[in-house]
Amino acid sequence: MIEGEIIKFYREKMGLTQAMLGEGICTTTHVSKIERGKTAYSPDIIALFSDRLGININHEVQSFYNLEKKLHLWHDALVMKKEAQIVEIKAELEQMPFIDYSQYAAHYNLLRARYYFHYQNLDMVKQILTYVKKEFDDLSPFEKNLFYHLQGMYYISNYTSLSNEDHQKAIKVLKMINIDEYRNEEYYHHLAIAYHFGSSKILAYKYAEMALKFFQRTNNYLFAISSESLMLLQYGSELEMNFSEVVERYKDLIHNCEVLGDRERKAILLNNLGVKYFKREEYENALYYFEESINETENKKSINYLRRLCNYLETCTEGTLLEKEILLSVMKRALALAKMLKSPVHITLIKLFKLKAEGAREKFYQYLSDEALPFFYSTNNKFYIEQFGKKLYKYYIEIKEFQKAAELYESIEHTFVSM
Repeated sequence: MIEGEIIKFYREKMGLTQAMLGEGICTTTHVSKIERGKTAYSPDIIALFSDRLGININHEVQSFYNLEKKLHLWHDALVMKKEAQIVEIKAELEQMPFIDYSQYAAHYNLLRARYYFHYQNLDMVKQILTYVKKEFDDLSPFEKNLFYHLQGMYYISNYTSLSNEDHQKAIKVLKMINIDEYRNEEYYHHLAIAYHFGSSKILAYKYAEMALKFFQRTNNYLFAISSESLMLLQYGSELEMNFSEVVERYKDLIHNCEVLGDRERKAILLNNLGVKYFKREEYENALYYFEESINETENKKSINYLRRLCNYLETCTEGTLLEKEILLSVMKRALALAKMLKSPVHITLIKLFKLKAEGAREKFYQYLSDEALPFFYSTNNKFYIEQFGKKLYKYYIEIKEFQKAAELYESIEHTFVSM
């Protein structure tokens, strides 16, 4: 009986004992039984309790029964990125002090974690997920799947910030989701991202396509753009497609972002198109799109800005597209940002770029061999293992260090076979 739970919550909140609440109304034993739902009671007693506690019991009961519906509405708003609705429902839920002591407490806290994801506050996300894991042993099937989804999202976000093995953890936990219980196909998008970071192109494409269908079906245009751009990223040696068609599709998606006013997704697409040109060694085209991506990035102290700046620096270095002094000056600024953001992968990359820009060829390959590549292996960063491993392999062949070349080749092959 929900009335008893509500009475108990407000009694304890006001610092009253059961005897104090029941004084002149009923016995302490009767108060206890009402609070625990162990006895029948008259509406008059509840009304007297309500007056003493200064609450409208009918309003509180109605709020409780609307709570589950409100939580699902908040979840949908967070998935669809409906900013006004996200803020409005959050404010309404915060006006329900009983929520943290109800049967919906776990659900509410998990959605609070999802809310902090929306604003990229990973510290709060981690804090709430740790709290839920510790305090709630009996999550419902839906809540358990929501927890897995949030864990996976956290591992992905942590990977993009710190570049460690968390994408493998993300894959593992996201695969634990039971879609029949969860009924939120959005998680396919995050599973696709995890596979993308794990260099599993086929699986990344598969789940991105599944996510795209879901977002199209639910008219979630922004995430449909994200899923399609993720699919485009997978084209390459494993998936054949005319490059000019890829470029045109990117341009269409960029235009759609402009129409929808989404600068961040536009910046992502511009950066990804730059990467495509970089891989083809079309450095001037790559530089153009990296510059555009940087210009569209609003937060100049974010990890995303740093990643795009590193792409810009690598392109300038490989294509010799910027005067040496200017390039080194930009690298110095980028290194300071990488240290501020505590991003070891970007610190390592910038040191590599700097050595190459300075023309210190032997020092470049020495640093790559002794520090950079071992770091990429230690963090299981397959993208950079492949990219810089190939550079070092060619260098070993050039200087006739065939044994080292063979060992490196075997190591790289083992990394990708054991994915």
